[in-house]
Amino acid sequence: MSEVKTTAPKMHHGRVVVESKKPLYNVKNNKGEMPYAISEESVKVTLIKSTIGCLEVQKATVAALGLKKVGSSKVFKVSPALNGMLFRVRHLVKVEEVK
Repeated sequence: MSEVKTTAPKMHHGRVVVESKKPLYNVKNNKGEMPYAISEESVKVTLIKSTIGCLEVQKATVAALGLKKVGSSKVFKVSPALNGMLFRVRHLVKVEEVK
């Protein structure tokens, strides 16, 4: 029997989890090539909770994402840097896949 692969993104607690195509370790890159594979997927990030009372690091991360008011949203290309930022403020934002 042949297995059917699903193209739905992996979800963890309602948020998209993106895995890189290549491992970040033991990879020899050609000159000018990125050390990781950036997928062509996009995600919509929406601020759903205020940053009042949050740590300064979390406030700075939300500001770096460009989210100013509750309910504001932006669309980003998925990357490891974005994943790290979203992990830091995961309790303040909602992440949705954009098709």
